[in-house]
Amino acid sequence: MIDWRIPRDSATHQEKGWSFPSFEIQEFLLPLINVGFDYIDEYGATDFAVEDCIRMKGNIRYLLDSRLITGRSEIKYDAFGKGLVTLASKEIEQCLLRLEEAAEQCIATRETLRFYGD
Repeated sequence: MIDWRIPRDSATHQEKGWSFPSFEIQEFLLPLINVGFDYIDEYGATDFAVEDCIRMKGNIRYLLDSRLITGRSEIKYDAFGKGLVTLASKEIEQCLLRLEEAAEQCIATRETLRFYGD
């Protein structure tokens, strides 16, 4: 499962909750927050430059402000290999808010946001 961090010279910065809470939520959100990459590596690393973080933040704001996710209590999603699963909208919202915080930090400090897979 992917978590996100800010790689720095001295150490990697990561805060509590900087990860997708489940594989299903990760699978659901990756295409929605993708900023134009052909592929987000679920097993390696994918770097998001400041410009990418700005676009990701815009995608997140759209998802939250449009109420596509927050306007309902749950979302049904056809997961790969699992069929129809039910995702809690609140859990997705919290994940998006934490990712938005990470992107904002990268924008403010002009750093890279890195998605690390397992």
